Amino acid sequence: MISVISHPRIQHYFYLFIFCGFLLITCAEVAGPPGGPRDETAPAVVSTIPLSNNVNTPIDNRITVSFSERIDPKTIAGTIFITPRPDGELEYSWKKNSLVISLPDSFKENTTYVVTVGTTVRDLRRNRLEESYSFAFSTGERIDEGNVNGSVFQKNKPVAGITVGLYESSIVDSLLFLDSLYPPYLTQSSKNGEFEFNYLPDGKYLVLAYDDKNKNQLLNYPSEKFGLTDRFVVIGEKKQLPAININMTSIDTTSLSIISTTITPDNLVKVRLSRNVSCETVYENLDKIYLIPIDDQDSLISAVSVRESSGGETAVFNFYFANLCDGSYRLRIGKNLLSAPGNDSLSPEGSEFSVYLKPDSTVPRLDYFSHNQKRIFPDECRFEFGFSEPMNQNIDRDSSILIYDSDDNQEDVSFRWIDNFRLGLILDNPEWGEGYFVVLNEKEFSDLAGNNLGDSISVFKFYTYDSDSLGEASGIVEYGPQSDSGAPTYITFRELSGKMKYTQKVDKGRFYFRLLPGKYLLNGYIDGNDNGIYDSGSLIPFRFAETMAFGTDTIRVRARFETAGLVFRFE
Repeated sequence: MISVISHPRIQHYFYLFIFCGFLLITCAEVAGPPGGPRDETAPAVVSTIPLSNNVNTPIDNRITVSFSERIDPKTIAGTIFITPRPDGELEYSWKKNSLVISLPDSFKENTTYVVTVGTTVRDLRRNRLEESYSFAFSTGERIDEGNVNGSVFQKNKPVAGITVGLYESSIVDSLLFLDSLYPPYLTQSSKNGEFEFNYLPDGKYLVLAYDDKNKNQLLNYPSEKFGLTDRFVVIGEKKQLPAININMTSIDTTSLSIISTTITPDNLVKVRLSRNVSCETVYENLDKIYLIPIDDQDSLISAVSVRESSGGETAVFNFYFANLCDGSYRLRIGKNLLSAPGNDSLSPEGSEFSVYLKPDSTVPRLDYFSHNQKRIFPDECRFEFGFSEPMNQNIDRDSSILIYDSDDNQEDVSFRWIDNFRLGLILDNPEWGEGYFVVLNEKEFSDLAGNNLGDSISVFKFYTYDSDSLGEASGIVEYGPQSDSGAPTYITFRELSGKMKYTQKVDKGRFYFRLLPGKYLLNGYIDGNDNGIYDSGSLIPFRFAETMAFGTDTIRVRARFETAGLVFRFE
């Protein structure tokens, strides 16, 4: 028998077939040269048709963008923005490194067109454009010249790939329909968080940033993160406006429900929610947490205090209701307090539960001392004790809490009950570079049922910084013509590592900080509503964000030296 593969002519074609197949397989793979360095060069736009800034452009419906290298076609969708927005879908085709964009209709006469290539475009090695690329051409004799630029931040850090839309200012009257309204102008933030709009006509605009997860070029509120500016931008005689800053925020759209409501051995009402909520929000709105007696549903009993009063979020809260009696109740959370957008009319209400009060024999516990083993500045000597249940506030002020320095000298201290669970203390005359002992006499503290905290003493320690170990930084705050110089202003020094930050209220346009040695960045905000917290604004109902600013230069602080003459400006 003769083997077919051994026939000379067939053997020749067989090996040729194998060799060609090998070439096809290896050519189909996208990979860097074997053994060579990884390609980390970002792609770039090298040319366009029509040319950038071209006027009297012939009427057509095609635009060509050429790149420095091959682009992953799958990354194009949702990242090509054309203004004015065409009525219909764009079609894409490729000629080697060139993308041909076909519009559904021909260019309009006497119109400036702006084409933007977003930063989520990637090459075959997954390298992204470093910044959005925009160019303009006109079918008329002139190109609009307005410019708006700025930066997008999230948790005080620049964020890339965020879509930034420019709307006509009248959009604020139609925000309920925002998820169906395309921005006339679109771009994306660069790897440094920066964005820029060029070639804008005169007008009044709202700038809105959003994380366009589904690449549909629309803000899907409230499921997508968004960011607002502190004002409209107006392009008129002044074509180049000051840079603006946008801070991203988000809304928890998960519906809130009350999972369970029970009475604890301490006669507290323990509530478990369907998701975490801010402890601070609950604490500040205790008058909107109600118990409704089943036999008298016209009566509302408001919570007096809550054990979980500060520090992050939780889904479990322990409320104290004064003068609670045996009976059946429902717990209700007030309208709009914790509800997500779209559920604003709902007031979450729990199932019926029974209260049978029993003598409280549970010994209270000390949950925390806020500054134990911490090193602080002397002006931070405001402390807090937290207890596990409501406490009897009639205590002997001379023997209940004592503070001693490292030489056993007793210090003057003042204190007051913040609420039923928390006792606040202030050390009256703290010194630099000192160690202090806080002595709590457990016998002096009892809960409302008379159960003592204990029969011994608890000792805690904290320290103040040595002034020679610190550096200083000082400067002035400047305000642009559109910034509210009369509102309270807060400045923050943030260590580059992110471990330390120092915030203070500006006094008469000047600031002075004592800081640990290190490298810092500055940021600040103008507190328009005077609540001591930065307000990132709201879409529904519409409310601008508070003015914020970020310093770009790194500030080095050295021990025993002052870094003076700093200038921080709000535009």
